[in-house]
Amino acid sequence: MPVIRTSEKALGDGNRPDWCKVTSAGIFFVPRDGGRFDCHYHDCHEYWLVFEGKAKVMTEGKEFYVKRGDIVCTRAGDEHDVTEVYENLVAFWFEDETPPGGMIGHLHHTDEKSKGHAVPAKSVPEDFPL
Repeated sequence: MPVIRTSEKALGDGNRPDWCKVTSAGIFFVPRDGGRFDCHYHDCHEYWLVFEGKAKVMTEGKEFYVKRGDIVCTRAGDEHDVTEVYENLVAFWFEDETPPGGMIGHLHHTDEKSKGHAVPAKSVPEDFPL
């Protein structure tokens, strides 16, 4: 079984096995202080597994609190974003197979969204689920 070292380069075209249909996979980090992210969508489904931190994310038009062990599922074409960080957020992302004619990578509805934004650092809200 091949080993992909995503700490050196995200899994993607050019470094994945021929039989693998995954568009992209790897680890992303949004620090509590000074973090940035971009509101984007994909031509494929995307999944995040949070393995460290706490944050608020937006996917498919709704906001959710996320913490270690949570999985964020976003359908192809739906925007998603990290809107607040309470503790450094570290997550594994996995982009499903891109359909024929689909584009790979982060896609944006506006040029402004492609520039990304500062993610506000806040205290953990009282209503944050345990």
